[in-house]
Amino acid sequence: MAGIWSMGVLPEDCVSAILSLTTPSDVGKLSLVSWGFRRAAESDVVWGRFLPKNYGEIVAASEMSGEECGLRSKREIFFRMCSPILMEGGKKSLELERFRGKISYTLSARELDITWSSDPLCWTWKSHPESRFPEVAELRTVSWLEIHGKIRTQVLSPNTKYGAYLLVKISERAYGLDLMPAQVCVQLGNNNNTNNVVCTKSSVWLHHKHHHKKLQNLECLFYGNRRERARKLMLAHNNNNNNNNKEEEEEEIRVLTPRVEDDWLEIELGVFLNGENDEELHMSFMETKGFQLKSGLIIHALQIRPIPS
Repeated sequence: MAGIWSMGVLPEDCVSAILSLTTPSDVGKLSLVSWGFRRAAESDVVWGRFLPKNYGEIVAASEMSGEECGLRSKREIFFRMCSPILMEGGKKSLELERFRGKISYTLSARELDITWSSDPLCWTWKSHPESRFPEVAELRTVSWLEIHGKIRTQVLSPNTKYGAYLLVKISERAYGLDLMPAQVCVQLGNNNNTNNVVCTKSSVWLHHKHHHKKLQNLECLFYGNRRERARKLMLAHNNNNNNNNKEEEEEEIRVLTPRVEDDWLEIELGVFLNGENDEELHMSFMETKGFQLKSGLIIHALQIRPIPS
């Protein structure tokens, strides 16, 4: 406490410089210490440190460009960017984590490479009341599901652990989605330089709980045995891998998880540590076995967000 009171004799710009070395959460707490701390905590020196280095370019390329004149300080810009801001014609969005100032980056369905998405017999594009983006992609009927997304890691916060998540919904008329497992992959680096490539792979199931009972019974009647065989094959595959390599842990099988902040479901594609270098980040969701007809998957976006280390 004596250290805090002794800081009170420092010039305001020195206190601001010290506060800028903390976090937005710490600055909020320290601003309650005294009036001098509060004035220093509102300084552009502090909040400019928490904003992305290229925040001016981000603002210019986003819907904030028309709002900038009404934002009088970098503190106001920071808290505006803590809510999602649309960029590049509504195809991407960015937001800052309120407590640490880390960047979350989201690619809309239009920014993803979805196999056969241009065929109206396979996919339909439409607006959705719960989407921040102009369009979502709804699966009509396909036998092969494959989704890819990529970004440059320079748009993310350096030295930060990230997770990549596919955001979806399952319609009431959905069928065939959870008959076979899919493989998800997050790859950091370029295949042209295999020494620097970091790749994580896992298997996932598109389980959905809110499924119409009659449709569920029909699906079980037609596909139940096939689903059970598929799961037994997956279990046998994992057991064989474990037997071949005793030190290898059992592969995690992921399922859809409800999100707290909205009504979308998400499935984790993988995690990675973003360093200082600019790398190419590839993310994918892809069926690897079987050709099962499926329908009813609504793709909202692919989100890359910071996670606790």
